Amino acid sequence: MKNTIQTLKNKIDALETELNAMRRTLGATMEKKDPKAWDRLHVIGTEIARDWKSKKSSWQLVSESRR
Repeated sequence: MKNTIQTLKNKIDALETELNAMRRTLGATMEKKDPKAWDRLHVIGTEIARDWKSKKSSWQLVSESRR
């Protein structure tokens, strides 16, 4: 039973992650509870994007790793 519950929690987490990615690509605004943290994450994301070597996007790599 615990394994089933954990599996469902993992699937929910994965779906929430994918939903947030879809919202970002469609231009939806995200709720920002801590603006300083979001600003820092934006800076980090920009640095990662600048140095990104793969032809695939990060969400594609994550999706493939789940299979």
